[in-house]
Amino acid sequence: MTVSLALPYYQTTAPYGSSTFVQSHFCCVTANMNWRAAIASALLGAACVDAKAVVAHFMMSNCYLYTSVEWTSDIQAAQDAHIDGFALNVANNPDSTTIQQIANAFTAANNMGFKLLFSFDYAGAGAWPQNQVISYIQQYSSNAAYMQYKGKPLVTTFEGPQQAGDWTNIKSQTGCFFIPDWASIGASSAVTAGGSVADGLFSWEAWPNGPNNMNTNGDINYVSALNGKPYMMAVSPWFYTNVPNFGKNWLWRGDDLWFDRWNEVLSIQPEFVQIISWNDWPESHYIGPLRPKEFGAFAYGGAPYNYADGMPHDGWRALLPYWIDTYKGTTPQMKHETLSFWYRLSPKTACGTGGTSGNDAGHNQQTYAPSDIVQDMIFFDAYLSSAADAVVTIGGSNTTATWSTKPSGGSGVYHGSVPFNGRTGSVSIKIVRDGNTIVSQAGKDISTTCTIGVTNWNAYVGSAVGSIASTSKTSSTSSTSTSSTASTTSTSKATTSSTVTSTSLAPSNTSKSSTVTSTSSSSTSAATSTITVPMVFTVTQNVVCVCAPNCKCNPESAAAAATSSFSSSVTSVAVTSTSTSPKPTSGSTVR
Repeated sequence: MTVSLALPYYQTTAPYGSSTFVQSHFCCVTANMNWRAAIASALLGAACVDAKAVVAHFMMSNCYLYTSVEWTSDIQAAQDAHIDGFALNVANNPDSTTIQQIANAFTAANNMGFKLLFSFDYAGAGAWPQNQVISYIQQYSSNAAYMQYKGKPLVTTFEGPQQAGDWTNIKSQTGCFFIPDWASIGASSAVTAGGSVADGLFSWEAWPNGPNNMNTNGDINYVSALNGKPYMMAVSPWFYTNVPNFGKNWLWRGDDLWFDRWNEVLSIQPEFVQIISWNDWPESHYIGPLRPKEFGAFAYGGAPYNYADGMPHDGWRALLPYWIDTYKGTTPQMKHETLSFWYRLSPKTACGTGGTSGNDAGHNQQTYAPSDIVQDMIFFDAYLSSAADAVVTIGGSNTTATWSTKPSGGSGVYHGSVPFNGRTGSVSIKIVRDGNTIVSQAGKDISTTCTIGVTNWNAYVGSAVGSIASTSKTSSTSSTSTSSTASTTSTSKATTSSTVTSTSLAPSNTSKSSTVTSTSSSSTSAATSTITVPMVFTVTQNVVCVCAPNCKCNPESAAAAATSSFSSSVTSVAVTSTSTSPKPTSGSTVR
């Protein structure tokens, strides 16, 4: 039986500069398969490769001792956060363990409906020979877990503009869609490098310069230079590195960055987002779970001590479902009011600097004392169904915070901060509404005592899930703020809903065994969630067309006979897969 499907992947009205625009993506599949399975595939986004995607930068050098347990756990955590895939950073001339870990990553990703792509690192261990790049892409691009865009394997890099000329041949041999990070030469030069070989660009510039908050000037330059080609935007929560053997010892301002940058994503609306990073411990911007067995880079990098040890960043993932769903044009399905908070564990002048500079001269930046860059504050975000107060306690002294940013309409993500004001001791944060505490969490103490007398410029991050939200719909992401404003409207109308239960055809941002009923691109975590999908099934002899009520569906294989339209619901299309755990061990390089 031949089946032709058309399904609107998402439709959203969102800010882009000062103008408003609407994006629509439609997925069509013609295949010899059971029509119910085909519909399930379309509903779950398995065939949709042109929609927005969020990936996290994954250092293959920091998973050397991974087993199936770590791979499964990491992928599950990413899926719970609605991340679509990992960009695997692989340095030139990978050793046998790294090669095996790449294979293990693909095994795990296939088992869990997750996506992977290569990020060839041209800086960590020098330039890649083009024949090796071709070999890796050819080996894995046909793998079901490899991320595709416009029917082509998506490939990115960390640097390598001097080898731009190689990519004409690489692309001809592999058919890849090429979005490199050549930020070192700037947007205009990167667009024309290698005879304009890049199909789009990724900018590594995710951190502000000096004692300032992040802005979108660099992103706007890229969008302008690309002139309609896809842009991959970098998002990162923090940056501090002190590994002198790698020639690195500086920080960039984090502070409000995680909140600000996601609002900037909503404003810019790039085709892709890459989170920097999942597991780069020595650069302090990891959002994945701590893996103490993988902390070797601190020793061979010559770090004064392990500044990631005991400094979890999992809390930065707590609100990612909200940000990612909103970015994709889907109404976020936040079931609980959620708190995320972060801060340094010592006042900025209490201990030695460790020789760390604010900014980096190697990046042709004016350098500052680190104390001029960072702020002694506790920062926090909260997803709330309606307005509430944040109360921060430091050393027994309470402060009722003033939100610096509030969502219009009351429901959404609130952002605020409270200064240390010379206080040290125990830390706790609670959200209070009408005299009732709806979510609270204690953090680590703030102290004037530092390991070996050197300030740890890394962040401690916590989170907590509280009350069931009074509504699962957020009214708007419009924010009132002096530093950032974002607005996104999700457009969708329910006609009839369809529920698909799947374990193997899950989209790249869903976890195994999820139930999806969706209005646009489905984004779910391991927990069961329900979203509404407007759709109409049109049957023409052996042809089934699935379409939103207002879309025109013209499948190529449709017969000339009269069609009959009807509304229906696929109540339980079960697609199962056997889940076998991968085996692991691997590497890459710390930049």
